[in-house]
Amino acid sequence: MFIAGVLGSFVLYLVIGVVVGRRVKDRSDYYVAGRNAPTLLVAGTLVASFLSTVSFMGEVGFAYDGFPVVMLIVTVLNICGYVVGVLGFGRYLRRSEALTVPEYFGRRFDSRAVQSAAGVMVVLGIGLYLVAVTQGLALVLAQLLGWETWTAVVVVWLAYTAFTFLSGSKGILVNDTIMFFVFMVAGVVGMSWVVVRAGGPAAALDKLQALPGKPDGLSWHGVTGEAASLGSPGQVLVWAIATGLAWMAVVAVSPWQSSRYLMARDEHVSLRSAFIAMGTVGVLYVFLMFGAYTINLFNPDIEPSEVAFIWAAQHVLPPVLGVVVVTGIVAAGLSSASAFLALIGFSAAYDVRPRRPDGADDGGESEERALRRSRQVMLATALVVLLITLVTPPAVLEIGYFAATLFAAAWGPLAFWSVRSAELSARGALAGMIAGFLGVTAASLLTDVAGVRLPVWADPVFLGVLLSVAATWLADRGAHPTPEARAFRARLLTTPATDRDPRKLAATRRTATTTTAAFAAAGLALLVYYGIPALF
Repeated sequence: MFIAGVLGSFVLYLVIGVVVGRRVKDRSDYYVAGRNAPTLLVAGTLVASFLSTVSFMGEVGFAYDGFPVVMLIVTVLNICGYVVGVLGFGRYLRRSEALTVPEYFGRRFDSRAVQSAAGVMVVLGIGLYLVAVTQGLALVLAQLLGWETWTAVVVVWLAYTAFTFLSGSKGILVNDTIMFFVFMVAGVVGMSWVVVRAGGPAAALDKLQALPGKPDGLSWHGVTGEAASLGSPGQVLVWAIATGLAWMAVVAVSPWQSSRYLMARDEHVSLRSAFIAMGTVGVLYVFLMFGAYTINLFNPDIEPSEVAFIWAAQHVLPPVLGVVVVTGIVAAGLSSASAFLALIGFSAAYDVRPRRPDGADDGGESEERALRRSRQVMLATALVVLLITLVTPPAVLEIGYFAATLFAAAWGPLAFWSVRSAELSARGALAGMIAGFLGVTAASLLTDVAGVRLPVWADPVFLGVLLSVAATWLADRGAHPTPEARAFRARLLTTPATDRDPRKLAATRRTATTTTAAFAAAGLALLVYYGIPALF
């Protein structure tokens, strides 16, 4: 039954790719879905491209190991990136009418070098993230089907590569929204069932507080004793805040999140989608984190902990719901993988070999030929990702976090700076982008490879951000933006007349109010079922 559910999701995935792929006529369709996506599709792809095997396996495993509340602290901070990002960067990105985020930077600073550098970072950074997601999906298949790891990797790779090659962004929008509903049911209903099987919220809480081997797992700082891998409670809090802020920047400006706004029908679609995504992810994580820790009541010795939810689907949940959960995890991974591969392929074809700042093709290349070349480059980059995945040891959470935070440092300061400053030059932007990227990479290699222990407050992403800001400021001294760059920024600051419609504004305001109500309800539930019982 599990095998049929997983293979059925693969078949559905490919059918959508074939059907939607027939409607792709040019690069606007392929890269940004014709810039005509409604709120539901944009919100669906925002959430789907955020939730991957890193979430349903890496972070669920982290909560299972004894850090559910710590992960919620991280989540509360990082989901703010949706609204911070769309207000400070995403809506201006949409106004640019760029095909990719690196193209936005290239046109904003009137610089091919800036666009190329950003494109290379997309290929390298998201390429690593795609490796992590592929590894996670392969672990799922290997766990369920008993396949060799390399076989599972190849099957997963074939599925998302064929889909993305055929349909591009149009297919990703449709598929992400379908998958969004599947893994929302998997996360909310699946974890709720786990808690109910444990005796209900109150009984589960009592049992978990007395759980041997993972003392204080329900505390705000997570487990203590030998299992306290993050250090003292103070160090845990610093780590959670640092990680949450870093991921707030990732959600705000990373290419797999901010590029979704390029597909929106209008600016209000971007704004509403960001509010919906923030509320949805926040509520989902309440279920995921507490449900993940509750799995300890059924089996406290799952190894590796990344497969805790899959184990629960097989041994705790009823068969039908278990299939939905496993399919949801696969769906989350496939949707993220296709989005990442699309971004890598688009940047490799369009940004690393950039066009003129006005967006025209070099050499008068036709749209049909450009589309064909984009698909060819995407296939070539996918082959490179496959080879790297086959030779890299599985490290879903570590690789995913490293790859994501590269953009927090390299693009975080620059994205907001590019909107707010009229005087920032291409030289400053290029220096800051490269310094942030190299800073995070060097610091991460020191900690993860060389074994150097940095203070908790000296997270690699913060070191990268500091280097990025310093390099931007130093390189920008004496430099000035071109007239074309100034004019481009001036156009970004002008709100389109169609987005000043009072009815659209009222609908956006209602969406923000509904999100606030959802958070209030989640907070009340936490108070009743966790806060008050924990005190008494």
